[in-house]
Amino acid sequence: MTRGDVEQTFAVLFVDDEEKAQKYFRMAYTNDFPVLTASSVEEALDVLGQQAQEIGVLITDQRMPGQQGVDLLKRARDDWPWIVRILTTAYSDLDDAIAAVNRGEILRYITKPWDIQALRIDLRHAMDFFLLRRERDLLLAEKFSVRQRMAQCDRLVGLLAIAAGFERLRHAPYAIAAWARNAHASESNGQPVVADLELWGREVRETLNLMQVHQSLRVLNNSVEPGFPDRADLAELLRGAGLAVKGRASEVIVRRGLIEPLFEALVQLAGNPASACLQDDSAADPTAALTVTITGPGVPTSPFAGGLVADSSGTGLLGSYLIAWHHGGTLETTIAEGESRFVLTLPKEPDSVVLPKLDEAALAGLFSFLEDWQ
Repeated sequence: MTRGDVEQTFAVLFVDDEEKAQKYFRMAYTNDFPVLTASSVEEALDVLGQQAQEIGVLITDQRMPGQQGVDLLKRARDDWPWIVRILTTAYSDLDDAIAAVNRGEILRYITKPWDIQALRIDLRHAMDFFLLRRERDLLLAEKFSVRQRMAQCDRLVGLLAIAAGFERLRHAPYAIAAWARNAHASESNGQPVVADLELWGREVRETLNLMQVHQSLRVLNNSVEPGFPDRADLAELLRGAGLAVKGRASEVIVRRGLIEPLFEALVQLAGNPASACLQDDSAADPTAALTVTITGPGVPTSPFAGGLVADSSGTGLLGSYLIAWHHGGTLETTIAEGESRFVLTLPKEPDSVVLPKLDEAALAGLFSFLEDWQ
């Protein structure tokens, strides 16, 4: 890809209250770059608000009615820092221009009147600088993405190794596999974070996190007693956790000491106000599991970012998965349009559900999923 091909992807935004200046700028540089124009700071902000991702260079006059060019450049630095900023000014305004350079609001200033060819060179240098910095940011983002996928795989390896030592929690590897598929999230929304790219600091944090998780899950595992001695009304348990409940369900066999903290954890994760909907298909199919759907406005962060099981109930999101699978059920987590949804299925008789050990093919599929995640 040539420089000209890349430059055509990004525009220059020229801001000047004089119509003739806009006209001459377009005539002079349209063949070099896509050109956008605005006649005031307010209009320029509107253009940036709609098309900032398409703009590589912002060049603005200093003296305009209302707000001045440096006001626009300061706002652009704060809101769209990747755009290269240039100020054009008369000799009488040089103090403002120099101050803007010193504050980091502009790459450089250009005095009026312009030399068209010299300004063309300046604009090309500015666009080259924008493209170079953009390429650097993309490389950092790619590096971060690779590191993050490696971290996800390392976390999963550690958690599966921990789960192999659980003697009381049933089906723990299946719960961890489901958690990895449903619940992992980017801790930085896909943006490169310099601190996260530092090798040893990241590894130290990951090790400490895993040690904390190991301790928390060991406490959960040790709290599990064998068997499922309690027959419970799901609607009653959900209301006890503070949920508004729709629907009815037949009784289910559970261990209250686990299922009650599970509901409390899901309510906390879902946010306030949360509600639950019960579905019972046992009338048509006696073997059908009961389904509980809990929704709320909360948006849980990555469980690893927040400490996995460190909420007030002592259960947390991964702990919730483990309890669901211990009962022979499943748990699915989705977040869409600012709403969290947890879909929990529980069999009527947990002891009747026995899962085989995860085999090589299942683990290969799980790690392949994490490798493709972005």
